[in-house]
Amino acid sequence: MKTGDKLKTAALSAAGLVVLYFLFNWVMSAAIHSRKQVMVPDLLGKSLNESISLLSSANLGLKKEGEEYDQSLPAGTVIRQNPLAGMPVLEGKIVRVVLSQGGEMTFVPDLFDQPVRSAEIAIRSSGLSLGEESSRFSVVAAKGNVVSQDPAAGTIAEKDSIVNLVISAGPPAKDIILVPKFVGKDIIQAGKWAEKNSVEAAVTEDPLSALAPGIVISQSPEADSDISVSRKLTLVVSGHGGSAPVVGNKFHYEVPQGGDNRQVKFTLIDETGEREIFNGIRPPGSKLEVPYKPTGRSKVRIYINGILVEEKEVQ
Repeated sequence: MKTGDKLKTAALSAAGLVVLYFLFNWVMSAAIHSRKQVMVPDLLGKSLNESISLLSSANLGLKKEGEEYDQSLPAGTVIRQNPLAGMPVLEGKIVRVVLSQGGEMTFVPDLFDQPVRSAEIAIRSSGLSLGEESSRFSVVAAKGNVVSQDPAAGTIAEKDSIVNLVISAGPPAKDIILVPKFVGKDIIQAGKWAEKNSVEAAVTEDPLSALAPGIVISQSPEADSDISVSRKLTLVVSGHGGSAPVVGNKFHYEVPQGGDNRQVKFTLIDETGEREIFNGIRPPGSKLEVPYKPTGRSKVRIYINGILVEEKEVQ
């Protein structure tokens, strides 16, 4: 190719590039300016689906950036957005949102038989607030100590929730018979009390219980109920399951150190299936000794705050 032809080709190529550059800018400018300017809708307090619907109608997009605890708005609703509501933006703009997880949750501590002052400290340490206090006669909690609470121990509640207490006023007058708490105790103790107070006690056995024989599993009416008139008590005790009496094994466990009180639950798995042998709130460092009666090869599952943390083979 001659030198003149080469120069001519180069000039045409350069001219073509210039034309393409200006054509590209023109197309992009036209595309940008063809998008309308719209106002960002107010998404505060709206659900994710509502927010998507509002943004779609304005030809805007949505991106969820995260979730945060917020007691003022229900879980799943928008607590923050960017750009803010009312700002003018071009169609196609992405609006970033943060959703509420609701109020921060906590476990309600077990306050039974604690002095009022200790109970109040435990309540506040759990991020809760002390509510109303009332009193009634009781034979299961010392006078001046907590006999019942609402919400119940182990309940999951939002932080800053109210915990109401009933305080023991001590034992009642002699003509009133309140039932002691027999659950977890030997049936012999319940029998002696029933005989002393002229109470008719009906006893049935549960042969599948994991507890040692003769331990009270449930009672009706419940502890602190007045049976001055009926004088009847129904008890369910652990049986032998058709075998000779045995002394139940004991499962030992120490609650991990550090942090707040933990909801601890043990379940026993053996040839008869899976059943709960312990469930309660305990402070860090607590040493637990839980009786159980396995059938064949068995293991215990350990749950902390509802999460399975360990599984141990037992005999």
